[in-house]
Amino acid sequence: MKSFILSIILALSFTISAQDNSDKAQIETTLNNYIDAFYKGDTTKLKVAIKPRLNKFGYWKNEESGDYEYYAHMNYQQAMNFVIKMKEEGKSRDENEIRNVEILDIGNHIASAKVTAAWGIDYILLSKDEGKWMIEQVIWEGPYQKENTQQITTYYLIRHAEKDQSDKTNRNPHLIEAGIKRANNWVKVLKDIKFDMVYSTDYNRTKETAAPTAKANEVEVSFYNPRDLASSAFMEATKGKTVLIVGHSNTTPMFTNGLLGEKKYDMITEDNNANLYIVTINKDSKSSTILVVE
Repeated sequence: MKSFILSIILALSFTISAQDNSDKAQIETTLNNYIDAFYKGDTTKLKVAIKPRLNKFGYWKNEESGDYEYYAHMNYQQAMNFVIKMKEEGKSRDENEIRNVEILDIGNHIASAKVTAAWGIDYILLSKDEGKWMIEQVIWEGPYQKENTQQITTYYLIRHAEKDQSDKTNRNPHLIEAGIKRANNWVKVLKDIKFDMVYSTDYNRTKETAAPTAKANEVEVSFYNPRDLASSAFMEATKGKTVLIVGHSNTTPMFTNGLLGEKKYDMITEDNNANLYIVTINKDSKSSTILVVE
């Protein structure tokens, strides 16, 4: 009876965890659409990011007095007009260095977040209708100050999909049909994540697992040495990015442990190709979670 109850608890825990990560991914997408809209003058992205009842206002620091002064109110149409005007006046920008989104809290129907962009800092309230998270209210301060930036790096780590095991002497087999299906399914599972980089070891099975997600995100697959995991050069190259890492039954948990700086996860069993490790690193903390995605 106890084992039955435990199974139910574990099943519920996974369902909740998976939903939490789905909400997190959707909110991050909404926040990045919001930034892109104002950076690039993109009304299409603004429409999917803000609600018609948007209420936005802010405070701008007076350089002479040092005081923050009430700046301006924006409703939905005013925000649209502002973005259109930016585009027409050629003031759009392709800015990735000054860009950070941080989810502060997620409730059942509402969420709060912080955005750092070229103009300054926005504190944002979102709500969820028909499965979509959109922005309702924004309060901001500017101008941008470098010390306010906190880069967040997120790593998603998976093992390669099912490989051909018919020839035990073949050290570099390809994926079998089930593996190809799983590799394509990762694209669906991770569809709300915008990856900046995709890494793989230089083996057929890992490259073939990484390829569909890399293609969906319009990035090239980069290679890493499984004997040199989480090196300082790798950490610096991926800082502030969202990264997919494809590895093996031993390297994937080892890589996760290296990113965390502690031995938290054991080697994956041979029959398990479904683990998804998510590691989040910012200036002050490191955290991780593991999901099983069949």
